[in-house]
Amino acid sequence: MPWIRSRDRATPEPPDRPAGPPSGAPPGSRTIERGFFDDHPRFFETSETSSYPWRLNLRHAAIFDEYADLFPGARVLDIASHDGRWSLAALEAGADSVIGIEARPDLVGHAKANLAAYEPRGRFDFVAGDVFEVLASERPEVDVVLCLGFLYHTLRHTELFTRIRQTSARHVVVDTEVHRSPEPIVRLADEGVEREGNAVADAYTYGDTVLTGRPTLAALDLLARTQGYAVERLSDWDGLLRDNPEANQIRDYRIGRRATVLMSAAFPR
Repeated sequence: MPWIRSRDRATPEPPDRPAGPPSGAPPGSRTIERGFFDDHPRFFETSETSSYPWRLNLRHAAIFDEYADLFPGARVLDIASHDGRWSLAALEAGADSVIGIEARPDLVGHAKANLAAYEPRGRFDFVAGDVFEVLASERPEVDVVLCLGFLYHTLRHTELFTRIRQTSARHVVVDTEVHRSPEPIVRLADEGVEREGNAVADAYTYGDTVLTGRPTLAALDLLARTQGYAVERLSDWDGLLRDNPEANQIRDYRIGRRATVLMSAAFPR
């Protein structure tokens, strides 16, 4: 269809730089000498998806160091919990308990084994199933939701934020690929379902691909506000990248095509 030329009409992308404002942290204050995953090496073996030391350690810093005050005593929901890497990080950050939901049963098996090895007190539970179906049927009540690496693997964003609101969570941490534009838009894409790090088939899947959407930061803010959340701040990727110049496998964060965002509830408890 030669008349469809959406790329020609798209707003030019901004210059390459991390998402968010320039770092206000003193130089050297975000240096990572030894990261969380250096002490938990099982996670380098139990996933085919982005299991690179620098990438995982910097993401841990951007989530759990940046928002350390959220986790002590909290009930945490880990959406698309993969091999349990972030569920364990939440527990070691002080969470009281974690529920992980993951669609791929083999990854649920890895998560249970990993946390059994590192967290013998059993403060975790992993559910194998579609995130939307499990949240609709189980209705867990939690304090913090982790939505890390999932948002851009679906187009069901409104439904997702509705289900998150129904958990009564006061805080939501989202780590996602974003489309770089100042406008509140979502860029469509399709993904094959075979690859471990891609979307999984759901009730709307036709064939072997799933329709997905990468929101801009403005779109993410709008989506959150329609369900009673507000973007509080973005993680300081500018400082992390400045102070760890040797870090690799993180180009998407370096050029602002991925961001880590804290949202807080604006609705009454």
